[in-house]
Amino acid sequence: MNGEIGGDQMDLAKYVDYFKSMRNREIPWTSMDGEDGILQMGYPKYDEQMLQFIREFKESSDFDPRYKKTLRHYHIRVKMNHLTIGQVMLVKEMPLYKAMLSLIVTAEQVDAGSWAKALQEGYLYQVTKAIVSEEQTRV
Repeated sequence: MNGEIGGDQMDLAKYVDYFKSMRNREIPWTSMDGEDGILQMGYPKYDEQMLQFIREFKESSDFDPRYKKTLRHYHIRVKMNHLTIGQVMLVKEMPLYKAMLSLIVTAEQVDAGSWAKALQEGYLYQVTKAIVSEEQTRV
């Protein structure tokens, strides 16, 4: 697939239990001693399962490269927090679930620790579970 957009649909079901188990878990961070002896925060150390999910999702047809536009279309702010996740869950629309998941997946690039927050707060679990449930009712 070579990173192209619009690959095959992803099997999100294989990650639901993993995301469920990661809720309220502590994610380890690297730390670095600064030149002046002050400890500086590094970055989260994600396990291979999380990194595999990110790679697969970005290459799948489920990834919405226009997620910001999709979220705005549903009048959802382009933010990852309890309020926006709750709004997405209430609307119950597949394009919106995938847009929120796309936002979460891309957030780490601009905000180190975003994936850790999404794991700990259960955002990844809620959204992937909703997508899987929706797909199962369509079959």
